[in-house]
Amino acid sequence: MTIASALFKVRPGRQDFERPTRVMGLLYLFIALWILSIFGNYGNIDSWYRARQIELFHWSLLFGIVSLLVILHGIKFDDHMTRGFGLTFLFINLYTRYFEYFWNTLHKAIFFALLAISFWFIGSRAEKIWNFSMLKRRTSVEPDP
Repeated sequence: MTIASALFKVRPGRQDFERPTRVMGLLYLFIALWILSIFGNYGNIDSWYRARQIELFHWSLLFGIVSLLVILHGIKFDDHMTRGFGLTFLFINLYTRYFEYFWNTLHKAIFFALLAISFWFIGSRAEKIWNFSMLKRRTSVEPDP
């Protein structure tokens, strides 16, 4: 669907379908990669229970690489939507791995403290970026006297 959305861009009368098709294509792609990174391509639940985490690592790696490629595409073409999808699902991938690998090994107080610190750090950085972009947008919109 993501590749098909590019065809809507060049077809007359179909340009309105390009953006929603790309959104749905990216959403399907990333949700499929996320599910694969958690469950792999095992046929039944018993074989999945017997699988070790390292056997699913290549799916997580693929998920991360695709996220990084989508972020790079968004940066290269100044596309906020693809950059946002890539960043969102990169963090979903990282936090999913955090839960997979540390839920059973860390004390719950330490686990949630690290989680809270990471959310605080990401939130404070995101707020600074948001405020900077809003300031930049306000100054670029104001007319020159």
